Amino acid sequence: WRQQQLEYTWLRTMMGDYQDFWTCTRDALSYTLKTIGLTADQKHFDEIAEAYNNLKPYPDAKDALMALKAYRLAILSNGSPGMLEALTRNSGLDKHLEAWISVDPMKAFKPDLRAYEPVHAQMELAPDEVLFVSSNPC
Repeated sequence: WRQQQLEYTWLRTMMGDYQDFWTCTRDALSYTLKTIGLTADQKHFDEIAEAYNNLKPYPDAKDALMALKAYRLAILSNGSPGMLEALTRNSGLDKHLEAWISVDPMKAFKPDLRAYEPVHAQMELAPDEVLFVSSNPC
C-alpha cells in the first residue's frame, strides 16, 4: 500500500496530474486490495484508509524532537492539509512543531523541487538554512 501510494505521487507529479495525497492514499489502497485478491465494503475501506490519519510516530520521535527543541521544527509532508492536521494532532507531535506544511499548494509531491518551496515561504528561511530529515528509505 505504501509503495503504491508513493508511486502514485511520483507518477502524478511527472504527468502533471496532481491529485491530493488523500486521493493517492485511497487509490493505492484500492489497488493493493485488488492486487492481493481482497475486497472491502465501503465502511471497511473507509476505516482502513482512515488509519492513515492515526499513524503512531516512531518510538523515538518525541525524544528526538525534544533533543532538537533549540531549533525551529516543522514537518513538510505530501499529506493533504486535512490529513496533516489530523495526523500531527492525533500523534501529539503538534506540540513540538512550529509548523506542519503540506505540498498541496504547489500541486507537486516530493521529491519535485516545487514541493519544497512552501518551507522557504512559510518559515522565511533560505534553502541553505534548512535541514530535511526523512523516514523514507531513499
